[in-house]
Amino acid sequence: MLRNKTQLAIMAVLLLALAMIVLLSIRSVNRPAQIPIVNMSDVQTKAVATFAFGLTGTAQAEPTQTLTNTPLTTTTVTSAGTQDLSGTPGCYGLHFVLDVNIPDNTVMTPAQVFTKSWLVENSGTCDWQPGFKVVLIGGVAMGGSPFTVAQVVKPGGRIQVSIKMAAPTNQTGIVQGTWKMSDASETRFGDYMSVVIVVGNTTGTPPTLEATITP
Repeated sequence: MLRNKTQLAIMAVLLLALAMIVLLSIRSVNRPAQIPIVNMSDVQTKAVATFAFGLTGTAQAEPTQTLTNTPLTTTTVTSAGTQDLSGTPGCYGLHFVLDVNIPDNTVMTPAQVFTKSWLVENSGTCDWQPGFKVVLIGGVAMGGSPFTVAQVVKPGGRIQVSIKMAAPTNQTGIVQGTWKMSDASETRFGDYMSVVIVVGNTTGTPPTLEATITP
């Protein structure tokens, strides 16, 4: 009998314990879940840190460029044919003004003597010096000798160049001579001066002249 009572007591204790376990389980299930509190300041701090890390990683991945001060190369351009203006041919100039006499296609007889004159102007920036000459550069000299400048001619100054000639005796038709100024070193410059006559043709219109000029 005592044994039965002991067994009943043990079962009651077990049932009570089981009931408490079930009760605690039900309370645990019905308890509302706790929502974690998010700190926005921490989130921003972590986001900024992540972004900065990404930038650092990109900068390390890209090759580093080293800037150096490279001196600029200066190129000096010199115009071809440019000459110093201090007493060199580059500063000399001659402008043909007019034929003083013996206009082109003047008719003459063989061996007729005449003096051809041109008016010219110093169109350069340097003086013409005594000794400068007007020399033949093409055609027929017709017995003429180079004209020599006798005085200094300033820029803008004018002189008359006159050369004594004679119509040829061994040639008829158009006879032409071309002359040009040269400096002390025999360098020619400026406009050319020409003389054109017609020998032995006293009727009709003289043919057109095709001058051949040596520079």
